[in-house]
Amino acid sequence: MRLLEIQHDGTIALTEDLTGAGNVPAYAILSHTWQAGQEVTFDEFQSGLGCDKAGFDKIRFCAQQAQRDGLRYFWVDTCCINKADHVELQHAINSMFRWYQEATRCYVLLTDVLNAELAKNGVPNMPAWEGEFRRSRWFTRGWTLQELLAPRVVSFYARDWTHLGDRYNLKQLIHEITGIPCPALAGTSLDTFSVEQRLSWPGNRQTTREEDKAYSLLGIFGVFTFLNYGEGETNAFRRLRKAIAENSQESSQPNASPAVHKPSYHIPFSKNRYFVGRREELEILNRTLLGGTGCQKMSIVGLGGAGKTQLALRFAYTVRETMSAVSIFWMPALSMESYEQACVAVATALHINQVETGEDNAKELVKEHLSADQAGPWLLVLDNADDHDILYGTEHAPGIIDYLPESERGMTVFTTRVQELAVSLTRGDVLELGSMSKPDATNFLEKSLITKSLTEDREAVEGLLDELAFLPLAIAQAAAYLNMNRTTITKYLRLLRHTEQDTISLMSNEFRDQTRYKGSANAVVSTWVVSFSQLRERDAVAADLLAFMSCIEWKAIPQSLLPKMQSQERIEEAIGTLCGYSFVSRREGDNASEVDGGEEWYDLHRLVHLATRVWVDKYGSTADVAQQAVAHIAEVFPSDDFANQAVWRAYMSHALRLLDTKTSVDAQSKAKLSFWVGRCLDFDGLKSYRVLYLIAKAQGLNMHV
Repeated sequence: MRLLEIQHDGTIALTEDLTGAGNVPAYAILSHTWQAGQEVTFDEFQSGLGCDKAGFDKIRFCAQQAQRDGLRYFWVDTCCINKADHVELQHAINSMFRWYQEATRCYVLLTDVLNAELAKNGVPNMPAWEGEFRRSRWFTRGWTLQELLAPRVVSFYARDWTHLGDRYNLKQLIHEITGIPCPALAGTSLDTFSVEQRLSWPGNRQTTREEDKAYSLLGIFGVFTFLNYGEGETNAFRRLRKAIAENSQESSQPNASPAVHKPSYHIPFSKNRYFVGRREELEILNRTLLGGTGCQKMSIVGLGGAGKTQLALRFAYTVRETMSAVSIFWMPALSMESYEQACVAVATALHINQVETGEDNAKELVKEHLSADQAGPWLLVLDNADDHDILYGTEHAPGIIDYLPESERGMTVFTTRVQELAVSLTRGDVLELGSMSKPDATNFLEKSLITKSLTEDREAVEGLLDELAFLPLAIAQAAAYLNMNRTTITKYLRLLRHTEQDTISLMSNEFRDQTRYKGSANAVVSTWVVSFSQLRERDAVAADLLAFMSCIEWKAIPQSLLPKMQSQERIEEAIGTLCGYSFVSRREGDNASEVDGGEEWYDLHRLVHLATRVWVDKYGSTADVAQQAVAHIAEVFPSDDFANQAVWRAYMSHALRLLDTKTSVDAQSKAKLSFWVGRCLDFDGLKSYRVLYLIAKAQGLNMHV
């Protein structure tokens, strides 16, 4: 291998042959299409000839761009290979893929793409050069296929040397031109794609010599063979396939090594045709797991009903459709029993001999099988990893984590509601899933409804989605109700806003969903009640804080309002737990920094606020929780001294909600709170609220003001 070196005086010279050299310097590499009679050959460059050829401009371009990227060396095929030396040519062709792969940068110069400026009167954000880019001869030549796929970084340039974009940024456009899957263009290892899939990538690409159609694929399959020009395309491909089979230990001989890996699948759900949006989240999964970053594990964390399972399911089907060599296995973590049953199904899909073996053995067999290199590339989705003990085990029993396979060729995606578990499983590789965007939520609602015309009332649609906080499960539940009862969105919205009991009733309605587990709770409220119970077991202080918050307003809760049940450190830990479950969120940039020196403020998800009260009513004592809340607020609510104005305004909405409760509470505490709320409202000039002050007096509370 020879490189071109940029000398200190700006001239360019060939290095000596570096084949066998210990340290090849960092270099850039050029990809282009040849122009007959205009390329600078090895002999010409050595003799100082060819400077008037168009090909010399390519050399100058590569030198200039390499210098900009801080590189002193670069490689151009036309003048760095002595094609008159057949041994060198043979070595170069067998090494070409590796040379492109090891280059620091690859520059693709498209001399038939003339205009690099944005269109002024065309489609918004559509480059004017896109048409020429799609028609470029570079995409029709055989050798440029490996030059597209092998390098770590591929940058495209127009004829005037203007940068058009990189392979990663342009991968969707390149996919449309070539048919090559986006993961392959994003840097995913090529052995995750089947032999037949990779053989299809050249399409109608052409080469000057017919045998090169096969030889240009050698690096893509990681095989080597001697060049035999004159053997013809058919024989060249026959020898290519033979080399691939031998490299993969694939043979039809009876005593041959194990057969080449064939993908297996266990996905209990069909592809969700109602899935919409989440493009940014899918792009993060693709980029992190399939983009050659080295990341093999990622967690999707979010509130119950946010769509974690559906996102993971769409990712799994995307991998299946674009990476035909990857096996995919879906494992629920609802319980150890559900995981064991999935392992039996996976073992069956993998054709693992389970004669006289039970479910315990199936877990070990699946782990052992997938941890071996012979298993090939795989994707495992561990869904609903919400319970710490089920996941990590106890002192008496191992957890699911002890049975998960480990392999350099494997990828694992976890879905969980618990931030703590997400971080412990995949450290910083965590995708936090929130509510849907407004356009996606609207599209999802319309797609889920039988009567599409219902969404023509845009005001009602926006009101409904806002009430449902753009939560996918809540939208699916509302659509199921509308489909079953053949009512309008306006009527449903009116019912949803009528009374709290009506809202609870609507949000508690179970509905059938083929993309969720049989027997699992599908209603939003039911889904969260399960999480609340898990929370109570893991962190009683956090559960008590959540119960308290259910009695006050769901938004703008200052930390100083919270009961001091434990030390400040323990309270912070409990709040962290609530945020980790996505029940509570910290406000970024609160509007009351005067209160307690800029303390933290919190919001609850509105529907979580509602579901928490259902949980308290079902599993606790609503009266006790309400009594404790009133007593606490009465104790911390300030007097009507002007210095306290910022504090009482921060606490006011929460106090008023408590005073409005119909639950029986201690009269003394309620009277005390009523008194100071009335005085503070009076101070703020809200005379109509003086009735609260009168109530306090009427209850016989003798207060000195």
